[in-house]
Amino acid sequence: MNVLNVAWFRMPHRSAARSSGGQAVHTAVRGMAAAIMMAVFILASPSLAQGGKASDYQFELVERELKQGYGAELTVRLVHRPTGKVVPGAVVFISRLDMSPDGMDEMTAPLEPVSDVLPGYFRFETDLVMDGDWSLVLVAKVPGADGYVRGKLIVTAVP
Repeated sequence: MNVLNVAWFRMPHRSAARSSGGQAVHTAVRGMAAAIMMAVFILASPSLAQGGKASDYQFELVERELKQGYGAELTVRLVHRPTGKVVPGAVVFISRLDMSPDGMDEMTAPLEPVSDVLPGYFRFETDLVMDGDWSLVLVAKVPGADGYVRGKLIVTAVP
């Protein structure tokens, strides 16, 4: 069994540091501790250090049911799975809406992006000409993440 040995730095007393020229050592140790704390903070915060694997992200519907008809608006958000926080800065570049859950792959609907309400949220306007289940397919790029985030969500159009 391997044992991890940790070396603890003992800070010299202030008077000893001033009198013996140990001020430089004291300052270096404090600087190193500050750098370590800053690195931990940045790596633990997804909003400051986005990245990681594309599988760490997922799309979520804001509303699963929409009223069937013309001009329906659907909103999705992109979430970092480990933290549950919404991810700003991603770019959605592929989107498709069809009725494949009901066995009608050829029944598609137009999907027009609408300006974002909040960072990390994506809104689309569409015409849900039939009630039933619709499949929304999205592909996005998150800055710093490897690969692309892919999502397939089911939206239900109700009369």
